[in-house]
Amino acid sequence: MDKRVIFQRLGVILAYPLAYAYVRLMIFSANEFLIDGGTLTWSVAYPIIALLFIAVNEIVRRGRRGVKTNPSNETVFWYVMTYLSGLTATIGPNEALSVFAMHLCAVYSVLISNEILLGGKTSGFIPADLIHGFYVKSFAGFPNFVTDWSSFKRPEPVEGEVRAPRKNPLGLIIFIPVMFILLLIAVCLMASIDEDIAMFLDGITEYVSDYLSALKIYEIIPRAIFAIPVCFYLYGLMSRSAKSDGEREKRVASKLSWLLGKGKTVSATIVYIAAGLFVVLYILFFVKRIAYMLGGFVGNVPDDMLVSHYAREGFFELVGIMAVNSCVYLAIILFGKSDENGKFAIPAKILVTLLMFESIIFAVIAMSKLGLYYSIYGYTPKRILAMWGTLALGFAAGLTIVTVHRGKPHFRAGVLFTSVSYIAICIFSAVMVAIGA
Repeated sequence: MDKRVIFQRLGVILAYPLAYAYVRLMIFSANEFLIDGGTLTWSVAYPIIALLFIAVNEIVRRGRRGVKTNPSNETVFWYVMTYLSGLTATIGPNEALSVFAMHLCAVYSVLISNEILLGGKTSGFIPADLIHGFYVKSFAGFPNFVTDWSSFKRPEPVEGEVRAPRKNPLGLIIFIPVMFILLLIAVCLMASIDEDIAMFLDGITEYVSDYLSALKIYEIIPRAIFAIPVCFYLYGLMSRSAKSDGEREKRVASKLSWLLGKGKTVSATIVYIAAGLFVVLYILFFVKRIAYMLGGFVGNVPDDMLVSHYAREGFFELVGIMAVNSCVYLAIILFGKSDENGKFAIPAKILVTLLMFESIIFAVIAMSKLGLYYSIYGYTPKRILAMWGTLALGFAAGLTIVTVHRGKPHFRAGVLFTSVSYIAICIFSAVMVAIGA
């Protein structure tokens, strides 16, 4: 039998077990997947689900695209990120965030393994890529779980080939239950005559009853039912992505580029005024609150304020301002007019640079407040997570400055840095917990 057909059949067969395992983990009794590891309590379920997902996707992909189509380096990277995200869900500072990251990486790895990213590679289209994977490919591929069972059909006979008549499995399906029922009746009749057989049958009945009770059938049945649409969803995503030749994605990317280009109607003057307003506003804010802002560096806390209150006050607001500045930049590149190469005039570059530089200052101030709090009250997983978020936004601001002046987008570097740094900080958090920091 052709190996490609074997992979196609395996992909269809394994889709429902994968869906059931996913439902078992994500919805019902997930805490039962625990192993006591001494210092840490490790949950093996998330990384195992990630590995199962990767394995099934590779099987489906090879079944549709060829057995020898090895994954690219980028695909291997995102497979690793999917697994590590699942692992950090158990050891990281925030389980929900890691599970969310695992889902993002899993869907993205399917798209990139089949080379159907809208931008051809990791690019500014990544939000559209994720929407494309989570909704378009998966839901549009719902029927694939039914249609792909055609891989179990026998191939058409070669000219001149004589085949034996095909066996009908219906007889076997009926025969086995009938024989089991007759065997059970015979044993029950013998048990009414022989006490030893009766005791043996009672023991078997009690064991089966206890086993079914321990299985919690009342939980298994809802899982089994709910796993059906999940199976259609997961297999639809994998199968439809594997069957795609990438042409539709190229057309979608072209339309998105055209729409973004049509949106660039805001004149340079308005862009200057809008960006300049933010820049001046932050300068005035710095001047007014400079002593308060620099207090975290020198440990100078206002007399009427506790250190803990000072360290917490304004931290999330500063991070929020950095996020707003990133949105301001996105609005400028989406709606502001640029030349035919997508570059902005020198005044726009200067204003965006100032805006991002102010974001970096906000990041440094926020880190100083967090460092002050950490030096007094010590380590907690939430504080290390807040530090990562601040660092990621500060790094994004720095990349924006480089992008504006070089005229070449560095979105790919931002995505890679955010992904790798999150995994690293989760591992660091686990180590700190393990050593009792």
